[in-house]
Amino acid sequence: MKWSILATVLIFFFISGVAYTDVKLSGAAYSETSLLNYDESLKYGNRSGMRLKTDSQTKGVKVVSELEFYTMYGYLASAMPELSELLKDGMFYIDRLYMKFPIHNIDATIGKQRIAWGRGMIFRPTDTFNKPNPLSLSGRKEGTNALLATMYIGDLSSLEFVAVPSDIYQKIDDEISIEHLKYCKYASRFLTNKFKSDISASYQYDGVPKNHIFGIDMKGDIKLGYHVEAIFIHNNDKFKDKGILERCQGVFGLDYSFWRKWILLGEYFYNGLGLEKKTDLSDSGFMLLEDFTYRHYLYSQIVYQHDMFLNARLFALWNMLDKSLILSPSIGYDLFQNADLQIYSQIFFGDKTSEFGSDRLGVNQIYYVRMTVKF
Repeated sequence: MKWSILATVLIFFFISGVAYTDVKLSGAAYSETSLLNYDESLKYGNRSGMRLKTDSQTKGVKVVSELEFYTMYGYLASAMPELSELLKDGMFYIDRLYMKFPIHNIDATIGKQRIAWGRGMIFRPTDTFNKPNPLSLSGRKEGTNALLATMYIGDLSSLEFVAVPSDIYQKIDDEISIEHLKYCKYASRFLTNKFKSDISASYQYDGVPKNHIFGIDMKGDIKLGYHVEAIFIHNNDKFKDKGILERCQGVFGLDYSFWRKWILLGEYFYNGLGLEKKTDLSDSGFMLLEDFTYRHYLYSQIVYQHDMFLNARLFALWNMLDKSLILSPSIGYDLFQNADLQIYSQIFFGDKTSEFGSDRLGVNQIYYVRMTVKF
Protein backbone atom coordinates (compact mmCIF):
# COMPACT_ATOMS: atom_id res chain seq x y z
CA MET A 1 0.00 0.00 0.00
CA LYS A 2 2.82 2.38 0.93
CA TRP A 3 4.63 1.82 -2.36
CA SER A 4 1.45 2.22 -4.39
CA ILE A 5 0.90 5.62 -2.79
CA LEU A 6 4.49 6.60 -3.52
CA ALA A 7 4.17 5.45 -7.13
CA THR A 8 0.96 7.47 -7.55
CA VAL A 9 2.58 10.61 -6.19
CA LEU A 10 5.72 10.19 -8.31
CA ILE A 11 3.57 9.75 -11.41
CA PHE A 12 1.74 12.93 -10.46
CA PHE A 13 5.03 14.78 -10.10
CA PHE A 14 6.15 13.49 -13.51
CA ILE A 15 2.91 14.49 -15.22
CA SER A 16 2.93 17.95 -13.64
CA GLY A 17 6.54 18.38 -14.74
CA VAL A 18 5.65 17.49 -18.33
CA ALA A 19 2.47 19.57 -18.36
CA TYR A 20 4.17 22.60 -16.81
CA THR A 21 7.65 23.42 -18.01
CA ASP A 22 8.02 26.09 -15.32
CA VAL A 23 7.70 24.26 -12.02
CA LYS A 24 9.12 25.49 -8.73
CA LEU A 25 10.48 22.77 -6.46
CA SER A 26 11.01 23.50 -2.76
CA GLY A 27 10.82 21.76 0.57
CA ALA A 28 12.38 21.15 3.97
CA ALA A 29 14.10 18.37 5.86
CA TYR A 30 13.94 18.16 9.62
CA SER A 31 14.95 16.01 12.56
CA GLU A 32 13.46 16.39 16.02
CA THR A 33 14.77 14.52 19.04
CA SER A 34 12.74 14.56 22.25
CA LEU A 35 12.89 13.28 25.82
CA LEU A 36 9.69 12.63 27.73
CA ASN A 37 9.85 12.74 31.52
CA TYR A 38 7.10 11.08 33.57
CA ASP A 39 7.50 10.06 37.23
CA GLU A 40 11.31 10.38 36.95
CA SER A 41 11.36 8.00 33.98
CA LEU A 42 12.82 9.25 30.70
CA LYS A 43 11.66 8.07 27.29
CA TYR A 44 13.40 8.82 24.01
CA GLY A 45 11.65 9.76 20.80
CA ASN A 46 12.63 10.99 17.35
CA ARG A 47 10.65 12.36 14.45
CA SER A 48 12.44 12.96 11.17
CA GLY A 49 11.14 13.71 7.75
CA MET A 50 11.24 15.58 4.50
CA ARG A 51 8.59 17.72 2.83
CA LEU A 52 8.67 18.18 -0.95
CA LYS A 53 6.56 20.83 -2.69
CA THR A 54 5.96 21.39 -6.38
CA ASP A 55 4.29 24.58 -7.54
CA SER A 56 3.53 25.23 -11.19
CA GLN A 57 4.41 28.82 -12.11
CA THR A 58 1.72 29.62 -14.66
CA LYS A 59 -0.81 32.39 -15.15
CA GLY A 60 -3.66 29.98 -15.80
CA VAL A 61 -4.25 26.66 -14.09
CA LYS A 62 -1.89 26.17 -11.16
CA VAL A 63 -1.10 22.80 -9.57
CA VAL A 64 0.38 22.56 -6.08
CA SER A 65 1.40 19.38 -4.29
CA GLU A 66 3.19 18.70 -1.01
CA LEU A 67 4.38 15.23 -0.10
CA GLU A 68 5.80 14.41 3.32
CA PHE A 69 7.87 11.38 4.21
CA TYR A 70 8.45 10.86 7.93
CA THR A 71 9.54 8.34 10.51
CA MET A 72 8.94 8.09 14.24
CA TYR A 73 10.83 6.14 16.87
CA GLY A 74 10.61 5.58 20.59
CA TYR A 75 7.61 6.73 22.59
CA LEU A 76 6.22 8.65 19.58
CA ALA A 77 5.69 5.42 17.66
CA SER A 78 4.35 3.56 20.70
CA ALA A 79 1.75 6.29 21.22
CA MET A 80 0.08 4.97 18.05
CA PRO A 81 0.52 1.17 18.33
CA GLU A 82 -1.61 0.42 15.28
CA LEU A 83 0.89 2.36 13.14
CA SER A 84 4.10 1.67 15.06
CA GLU A 85 5.66 -0.68 12.50
CA LEU A 86 4.80 1.56 9.57
CA LEU A 87 6.15 4.60 11.38
CA LYS A 88 9.48 2.90 12.01
CA ASP A 89 9.85 2.01 8.33
CA GLY A 90 8.66 5.41 7.21
CA MET A 91 5.34 6.68 5.89
CA PHE A 92 4.38 8.82 2.92
CA TYR A 93 1.70 11.39 3.50
CA ILE A 94 0.02 13.69 0.99
CA ASP A 95 -0.15 16.96 2.92
CA ARG A 96 -1.43 19.19 0.10
CA LEU A 97 -2.61 18.35 -3.40
CA TYR A 98 -4.81 20.87 -5.16
CA MET A 99 -5.47 22.66 -8.43
CA LYS A 100 -6.19 26.38 -8.61
CA PHE A 101 -7.63 28.11 -11.65
CA PRO A 102 -9.17 31.56 -12.37
CA ILE A 103 -12.65 32.06 -13.81
CA HIS A 104 -13.16 35.77 -14.54
CA ASN A 105 -12.94 37.43 -11.08
CA ILE A 106 -13.15 34.10 -9.22
CA ASP A 107 -10.29 31.92 -8.05
CA ALA A 108 -11.38 28.28 -7.72
CA THR A 109 -9.32 25.74 -5.77
CA ILE A 110 -10.13 22.04 -5.62
CA GLY A 111 -8.29 19.32 -3.72
CA LYS A 112 -6.54 18.87 -0.37
CA GLN A 113 -5.76 22.40 0.77
CA ARG A 114 -5.34 24.65 3.78
CA ILE A 115 -8.50 26.53 4.78
CA ALA A 116 -7.71 28.80 7.71
CA TRP A 117 -10.54 31.00 8.96
CA GLY A 118 -10.49 33.12 12.08
CA ARG A 119 -8.12 35.60 13.66
CA GLY A 120 -7.12 33.84 16.87
CA MET A 121 -3.61 32.65 17.62
CA ILE A 122 -4.67 29.54 19.54
CA PHE A 123 -8.46 29.65 19.73
CA ARG A 124 -10.37 29.95 16.45
CA PRO A 125 -14.09 29.26 16.84
CA THR A 126 -14.88 30.07 13.20
CA ASP A 127 -12.28 27.58 11.94
CA THR A 128 -14.21 24.32 11.98
CA PHE A 129 -12.41 22.81 8.99
CA ASN A 130 -9.19 21.80 10.75
CA LYS A 131 -8.68 23.39 14.14
CA PRO A 132 -5.13 24.25 15.20
CA ASN A 133 -3.59 22.06 17.89
CA PRO A 134 -1.28 24.02 20.24
CA LEU A 135 0.71 20.84 20.92
CA SER A 136 0.95 19.71 17.30
CA LEU A 137 4.26 17.99 16.57
CA SER A 138 4.38 19.39 13.05
CA GLY A 139 3.13 22.87 13.85
CA ARG A 140 1.08 22.77 10.63
CA LYS A 141 -2.64 22.66 10.02
CA GLU A 142 -3.83 19.50 8.34
CA GLY A 143 -5.13 19.82 4.82
CA THR A 144 -8.83 19.58 3.99
CA ASN A 145 -10.35 17.99 0.90
CA ALA A 146 -12.56 20.79 -0.35
CA LEU A 147 -13.77 23.01 -3.15
CA LEU A 148 -13.03 26.69 -2.47
CA ALA A 149 -14.20 29.59 -4.64
CA THR A 150 -13.07 33.15 -3.91
CA MET A 151 -14.84 36.05 -5.62
CA TYR A 152 -13.12 39.44 -5.46
CA ILE A 153 -15.33 42.50 -5.01
CA GLY A 154 -13.25 45.62 -5.44
CA ASP A 155 -9.81 46.02 -3.90
CA LEU A 156 -10.59 45.28 -0.25
CA SER A 157 -13.56 42.88 -0.26
CA SER A 158 -14.19 39.29 -1.28
CA LEU A 159 -16.67 36.43 -0.98
CA GLU A 160 -15.64 32.84 -0.24
CA PHE A 161 -17.65 29.66 -0.77
CA VAL A 162 -16.50 26.28 0.57
CA ALA A 163 -17.83 22.74 0.13
CA VAL A 164 -16.23 19.89 2.10
CA PRO A 165 -17.27 16.28 1.31
CA SER A 166 -18.49 14.22 4.23
CA ASP A 167 -16.57 11.19 5.47
CA ILE A 168 -19.68 9.07 4.87
CA TYR A 169 -19.94 10.17 1.24
CA GLN A 170 -19.56 6.66 -0.15
CA LYS A 171 -21.08 4.15 -2.51
CA ILE A 172 -24.07 2.06 -1.44
CA ASP A 173 -24.89 -0.89 -3.71
CA ASP A 174 -22.31 0.51 -6.17
CA GLU A 175 -24.26 3.75 -6.45
CA ILE A 176 -23.64 7.15 -4.91
CA SER A 177 -26.85 8.55 -3.50
CA ILE A 178 -27.47 12.27 -3.98
CA GLU A 179 -28.95 12.20 -0.47
CA HIS A 180 -25.43 11.91 0.94
CA LEU A 181 -24.78 15.53 -0.06
CA LYS A 182 -26.79 16.65 2.96
CA TYR A 183 -24.03 15.28 5.22
CA CYS A 184 -21.35 17.49 3.68
CA LYS A 185 -20.13 20.79 5.08
CA TYR A 186 -20.94 24.06 3.31
CA ALA A 187 -19.69 27.51 4.24
CA SER A 188 -19.51 31.07 3.00
CA ARG A 189 -17.67 34.16 4.21
CA PHE A 190 -17.66 37.86 3.36
CA LEU A 191 -14.42 39.77 4.02
CA THR A 192 -13.81 43.50 3.90
CA ASN A 193 -11.71 46.27 5.43
CA LYS A 194 -13.44 49.05 7.36
CA PHE A 195 -12.33 51.39 10.13
CA LYS A 196 -8.72 50.28 9.56
CA SER A 197 -9.74 46.73 10.52
CA ASP A 198 -10.14 43.47 8.66
CA ILE A 199 -13.73 42.29 9.20
CA SER A 200 -15.50 39.11 8.12
CA ALA A 201 -18.90 37.50 8.61
CA SER A 202 -19.47 33.81 7.93
CA TYR A 203 -22.10 31.09 7.82
CA GLN A 204 -21.41 27.36 7.99
CA TYR A 205 -23.61 24.29 7.78
CA ASP A 206 -22.13 21.07 9.15
CA GLY A 207 -24.20 18.21 7.77
CA VAL A 208 -23.23 15.49 10.25
CA PRO A 209 -24.54 17.11 13.49
CA LYS A 210 -26.73 19.48 11.39
CA ASN A 211 -25.21 22.59 12.95
CA HIS A 212 -25.87 26.07 11.62
CA ILE A 213 -22.90 28.25 12.63
CA PHE A 214 -22.97 32.04 12.36
CA GLY A 215 -19.63 33.78 12.87
CA ILE A 216 -17.98 37.18 12.89
CA ASP A 217 -14.39 38.30 13.44
CA MET A 218 -12.39 41.52 13.39
CA LYS A 219 -8.69 42.35 13.54
CA GLY A 220 -7.07 45.76 13.68
CA ASP A 221 -4.49 48.00 15.28
CA ILE A 222 -5.34 50.90 17.61
CA LYS A 223 -1.98 51.68 19.26
CA LEU A 224 -1.94 47.98 20.07
CA GLY A 225 -3.18 45.08 18.00
CA TYR A 226 -6.50 43.44 18.78
CA HIS A 227 -8.69 40.68 17.43
CA VAL A 228 -12.24 39.61 18.24
CA GLU A 229 -13.96 36.45 17.07
CA ALA A 230 -17.30 34.84 17.95
CA ILE A 231 -19.73 32.20 16.72
CA PHE A 232 -23.31 31.22 17.53
CA ILE A 233 -24.36 27.61 16.88
CA HIS A 234 -27.98 26.79 16.13
CA ASN A 235 -29.14 23.18 16.52
CA ASN A 236 -32.38 22.74 18.43
CA ASP A 237 -32.44 18.93 18.48
CA LYS A 238 -28.81 18.44 19.52
CA PHE A 239 -28.68 21.03 22.29
CA LYS A 240 -32.13 20.16 23.62
CA ASP A 241 -31.10 16.53 24.21
CA LYS A 242 -27.87 17.53 25.99
CA GLY A 243 -29.43 20.35 27.98
CA ILE A 244 -26.99 22.92 26.59
CA LEU A 245 -28.20 26.51 26.85
CA GLU A 246 -25.06 28.40 25.87
CA ARG A 247 -24.40 28.01 22.17
CA CYS A 248 -21.69 30.59 21.59
CA GLN A 249 -17.91 30.78 21.67
CA GLY A 250 -15.84 33.93 21.68
CA VAL A 251 -12.22 35.11 21.66
CA PHE A 252 -10.70 38.45 22.58
CA GLY A 253 -6.99 38.97 21.99
CA LEU A 254 -4.37 41.71 22.25
CA ASP A 255 -0.79 42.04 21.03
CA TYR A 256 1.75 44.74 21.77
CA SER A 257 5.35 45.28 20.68
CA PHE A 258 7.78 47.39 22.69
CA TRP A 259 11.47 48.30 22.82
CA ARG A 260 11.70 47.04 19.20
CA LYS A 261 12.60 43.56 20.40
CA TRP A 262 9.69 42.41 22.54
CA ILE A 263 6.21 41.22 21.55
CA LEU A 264 3.51 40.41 24.12
CA LEU A 265 0.41 38.47 23.03
CA GLY A 266 -2.65 37.25 24.90
CA GLU A 267 -6.08 35.72 24.34
CA TYR A 268 -9.16 34.99 26.41
CA PHE A 269 -11.43 32.19 25.17
CA TYR A 270 -15.04 31.78 26.26
CA ASN A 271 -16.30 28.31 25.39
CA GLY A 272 -20.07 28.30 25.87
CA LEU A 273 -20.19 24.58 25.07
CA GLY A 274 -17.67 23.72 27.79
CA LEU A 275 -18.02 22.59 31.39
CA GLU A 276 -18.81 25.25 34.01
CA LYS A 277 -17.19 23.51 36.97
CA LYS A 278 -14.33 21.13 37.60
CA THR A 279 -15.02 17.51 36.66
CA ASP A 280 -13.00 14.31 36.91
CA LEU A 281 -11.80 13.73 33.36
CA SER A 282 -10.75 10.39 31.93
CA ASP A 283 -7.17 9.69 30.86
CA SER A 284 -5.99 11.27 27.64
CA GLY A 285 -2.74 11.76 25.76
CA PHE A 286 -0.53 14.80 25.29
CA MET A 287 -0.68 14.42 21.49
CA LEU A 288 -4.49 14.60 21.39
CA LEU A 289 -5.10 18.13 22.66
CA GLU A 290 -7.51 19.40 19.99
CA ASP A 291 -10.72 20.26 21.82
CA PHE A 292 -11.07 22.39 24.92
CA THR A 293 -13.27 20.83 27.61
CA TYR A 294 -13.98 23.74 29.95
CA ARG A 295 -15.52 27.18 29.62
CA HIS A 296 -12.76 29.73 30.34
CA TYR A 297 -9.16 29.78 29.08
CA LEU A 298 -6.27 32.22 28.93
CA TYR A 299 -3.37 32.07 26.51
CA SER A 300 -0.31 34.31 26.58
CA GLN A 301 3.06 34.46 24.89
CA ILE A 302 6.05 36.75 25.14
CA VAL A 303 8.62 36.86 22.34
CA TYR A 304 12.11 38.35 22.45
CA GLN A 305 13.86 38.91 19.10
CA HIS A 306 17.50 39.60 20.01
CA ASP A 307 18.61 40.00 16.41
CA MET A 308 17.86 38.50 13.02
CA PHE A 309 19.37 35.18 14.17
CA LEU A 310 18.42 34.63 17.83
CA ASN A 311 14.96 34.63 19.44
CA ALA A 312 13.34 33.34 22.60
CA ARG A 313 9.70 32.90 23.64
CA LEU A 314 7.52 31.67 26.48
CA PHE A 315 4.10 30.17 25.76
CA ALA A 316 1.44 29.63 28.47
CA LEU A 317 -2.03 28.05 28.24
CA TRP A 318 -4.16 28.16 31.42
CA ASN A 319 -7.46 26.46 32.17
CA MET A 320 -9.12 29.02 34.45
CA LEU A 321 -11.56 26.53 36.01
CA ASP A 322 -9.45 23.53 37.01
CA LYS A 323 -6.24 25.68 37.23
CA SER A 324 -4.17 23.32 35.07
CA LEU A 325 -1.41 24.90 32.99
CA ILE A 326 0.93 24.29 30.06
CA LEU A 327 4.21 26.20 29.83
CA SER A 328 6.44 26.03 26.77
CA PRO A 329 9.74 27.99 26.75
CA SER A 330 11.87 27.93 23.59
CA ILE A 331 15.03 29.34 22.02
CA GLY A 332 15.59 29.55 18.27
CA TYR A 333 18.73 30.28 16.30
CA ASP A 334 19.19 30.63 12.54
CA LEU A 335 22.42 28.81 11.82
CA PHE A 336 22.44 29.68 8.14
CA GLN A 337 20.13 31.43 5.71
CA ASN A 338 18.12 28.25 5.19
CA ALA A 339 18.77 26.33 8.41
CA ASP A 340 17.52 26.89 11.94
CA LEU A 341 17.87 25.17 15.29
CA GLN A 342 15.14 25.21 17.94
CA ILE A 343 15.30 24.03 21.54
CA TYR A 344 12.03 24.00 23.46
CA SER A 345 10.03 22.15 26.06
CA GLN A 346 6.46 21.53 27.19
CA ILE A 347 5.77 21.46 30.94
CA PHE A 348 2.41 20.30 32.32
CA PHE A 349 0.88 21.32 35.66
CA GLY A 350 -2.28 19.97 37.28
CA ASP A 351 -3.68 17.04 39.24
CA LYS A 352 -4.60 13.61 37.87
CA THR A 353 -8.08 14.61 36.66
CA SER A 354 -7.43 18.16 35.39
CA GLU A 355 -7.33 18.84 31.67
CA PHE A 356 -3.62 19.63 31.39
CA GLY A 357 -2.54 17.58 34.40
CA SER A 358 0.61 15.49 34.05
CA ASP A 359 -1.03 12.34 35.48
CA ARG A 360 -3.93 12.56 33.05
CA LEU A 361 -1.72 13.18 30.01
CA GLY A 362 0.98 10.75 31.11
CA VAL A 363 3.83 13.27 30.98
CA ASN A 364 5.51 15.82 33.26
CA GLN A 365 7.84 17.50 30.78
CA ILE A 366 8.98 17.00 27.20
CA TYR A 367 12.26 18.43 25.89
CA TYR A 368 12.86 18.92 22.16
CA VAL A 369 15.78 19.70 19.87
CA ARG A 370 14.72 20.36 16.28
CA MET A 371 16.90 21.05 13.26
CA THR A 372 15.27 22.23 10.02
CA VAL A 373 16.91 22.80 6.63
CA LYS A 374 14.91 24.45 3.85
CA PHE A 375 15.65 24.21 0.16
